[in-house]
Amino acid sequence: MTNEEAKFILTGYRPGPDQAGDPVLAGALQLAAADPALGRWLAQNQALDQAFRGKLREVAPPPGLRAAILAGAQAGERRRRSLPAWGWLAAAAAVALGVFLLPGRAKLPPESAQLGRVAVTDMVTADHDSRGPAVDALIGRLQTKAPLPSADEIDFENLRETGCRRIDFEGHDLLEVCFNRNGAMFHFYVTRREGDFGKAVAKRPAYLTEGAGAVAVWSDEHFAYAVATTAGVTALRRLFH
Repeated sequence: MTNEEAKFILTGYRPGPDQAGDPVLAGALQLAAADPALGRWLAQNQALDQAFRGKLREVAPPPGLRAAILAGAQAGERRRRSLPAWGWLAAAAAVALGVFLLPGRAKLPPESAQLGRVAVTDMVTADHDSRGPAVDALIGRLQTKAPLPSADEIDFENLRETGCRRIDFEGHDLLEVCFNRNGAMFHFYVTRREGDFGKAVAKRPAYLTEGAGAVAVWSDEHFAYAVATTAGVTALRRLFH
């Protein structure tokens, strides 16, 4: 296992008994214990995660949130995998704290902002477990070539049906894969533009930053995209050149 492979595994690591028996995770942790640079990276990543969760604990949930979550649960489970309820609370907390900023512009279209919030929240709260040949091919493309893929390089159906991780985003499939570029980890999200959905997402990348990371949001004629990272906006901008 290389350091970059270990970083990929450890990005979603949350200390706890539920992960104690995972041999792949154990191998990554052993490598982090033996390699000072990887150990420092892991410590920083865990500190960022703890700081983010600490900020969430400072925010009171909106009135009626618990009732709304329970009402949604009673409606039955959806076929697609949804962002956890506490993940949506994290997004709401980010809005309440006013932490999302777009350099150089006073206002971001709500649909772009919502996609960015979901991407950053998912990046720091979810387990990332995409698998399959189509996913591996996309990761290889993302890691080795700039700029990022366009519509003619995204086989959405194949990705969705052969192991790509799916999130429910306003009733639409949002697919996610993780990749490494120049030592930084990124989370790439793509969803179909269907009817009016995705229409308001800007064609050129819009950058948002907040306490837990940064995200770029953009679209083309077929898809809306987001890419999130804890490496900052400068690292995001390099992906497009």
